[in-house]
Amino acid sequence: MKIHYLLVMVTIALAACDAANEASRPVSADAVYTNARIYKVDAVNSWASAMAVSNGKIIAVGSDEDIAAHISEDTRVNDMAGRMMMPGIHDTHIHPYDGGIGKTVQCSFLTAVLDEALKALQDCLADIPEGQWLRGGQWNDGLFIGTTKAPKHILDEIAPNHPVFLMDWSVHNAWLNSSALELLGIDDDTPDPSGGVIVRDLQTGKATGILLDNAAYEPRRSLPAYSLQQRSDALAWSIKQIMSYGVTTFKAALVTTENMEAYADLQAKGAIPFNIKTSLSWKSAWANSHEDELALIDARADFVSDRIDTGFAKIMLDGIPPTYTAAMLEPYLPSEAFGDRWRGKLMFEPEQLGADLIELDSRGLTVKIHATGDRSARAALDAIEVARMKNGDSGLIHEVSHAELIHPDDIPRFVELNVAAEMCPILWHPIPGLDWEAWLGPERKVWPVRNLVESGALVVYGSDWPVVATPNPWPGIESMVTRADPSGVSDATLWADQSVDLATTIRIFTHNGAIANKVGDTSGSLEVGKDADFILLDRNIFDVPITEVGETKVLLSVVGGNEVVNNQSM
Repeated sequence: MKIHYLLVMVTIALAACDAANEASRPVSADAVYTNARIYKVDAVNSWASAMAVSNGKIIAVGSDEDIAAHISEDTRVNDMAGRMMMPGIHDTHIHPYDGGIGKTVQCSFLTAVLDEALKALQDCLADIPEGQWLRGGQWNDGLFIGTTKAPKHILDEIAPNHPVFLMDWSVHNAWLNSSALELLGIDDDTPDPSGGVIVRDLQTGKATGILLDNAAYEPRRSLPAYSLQQRSDALAWSIKQIMSYGVTTFKAALVTTENMEAYADLQAKGAIPFNIKTSLSWKSAWANSHEDELALIDARADFVSDRIDTGFAKIMLDGIPPTYTAAMLEPYLPSEAFGDRWRGKLMFEPEQLGADLIELDSRGLTVKIHATGDRSARAALDAIEVARMKNGDSGLIHEVSHAELIHPDDIPRFVELNVAAEMCPILWHPIPGLDWEAWLGPERKVWPVRNLVESGALVVYGSDWPVVATPNPWPGIESMVTRADPSGVSDATLWADQSVDLATTIRIFTHNGAIANKVGDTSGSLEVGKDADFILLDRNIFDVPITEVGETKVLLSVVGGNEVVNNQSM
């Protein structure tokens, strides 16, 4: 009996040793990446040379020697040839649907020269039967400098047999010909809608063919709808473009039912390879109706998947400074069109905005509030404060979108209220035709990044494409540091005292964006336990002159351990 007992105990002990050895054995990785320069974007911005990934998660980051223990016969070993790796970029404000439609279906032109724009439009007209709509954009006010013709008459001459509807570079304003105005029921006597302006000749009072903000959005809903196939194809095209630049997560900034149907279609086809957040429209003239918006919000759980998160909403609170539609605390500089006391308009009364924030916050939706003027930024913060007081701290990090102009008194409120300041850095440099001081004077500074960062505020990145020409974040990264034009067209800087260093900028584009996108625990840095969302670059951006960062190319992009872009042959 003693012998039997001893044999049993020995067996148990051996089994325990085997189990202990098994438990202590490093986990075998599906893939390891060695001989790299890995910028982790952790709390101390540390570097490593190798990383191990298993089941889409990072299981180890360290030296090549550290990672070797995770290599088995089934592990894919990838030599990164000394190149820089970093977390994937989070774009918290982008319009993929509109960008795709503009490139795949509509007539797009990127020029500030009127003759070049008209030539592009004439080329497009050649393929459109008479009587059908010509749609597209991106025009700017500079097109009309030097001409005495009304904008509608310029289009009338080249498109007498087509209605024409063209959005501007900001996607806020529209340029129409006479046929389009007539079909949409807009004439010289049509009153301005709430939150919009029908631009009229100051001498005659006649409509010029330019519609601002809600005056453009509302008639846009009456235009012929695109098919689901067109919408899905456009969105698929956009996703491919966005991924190519190293973006691994984006937040679509204004999603209506027609947009959401395209996302759902791609999801059903297994054609969404990375992470998408959708900001559902709220009381937007872009939507078919508010009832339609409410129905989408009520049904948002139906569209949720491992790739799509519908827990966000978007409110348009004002316009933009170049068209004098941003809501300002102090008047714009005097202008012929608006006089000397014009401060722009809020699209929502403060009381209504507060009530809407209370409702959306209580529904668990993170709200992005478009606010480009300092008055609209203050109104947005006030509304968020009202929601905090009514609902308690929900933990949701609401966003002031664009945050172009912020009164110094309001800077500390971003931290106090746990609000993200979302910014579009490709515009943070001098751009021909966009003369900020001509509208605002030299004292009001645009995009106070440094002030916000030093206050401790969560600053995040949004491209706002297709308002800008490309979803490429790298010129924006460069210009956030330099406040200069990465293209070299202008040699000036735009309020250089608001620049921040490259490490801060990379954190804004990665870690901070992940927090605003509700995935800070799983994304935004390369640390054990987080998703394997990372990119490989063609240069170490810390080793090259800052003026070369804007030219960075992404060689490899991995989302959840899966390669979605591989250009390593470049």
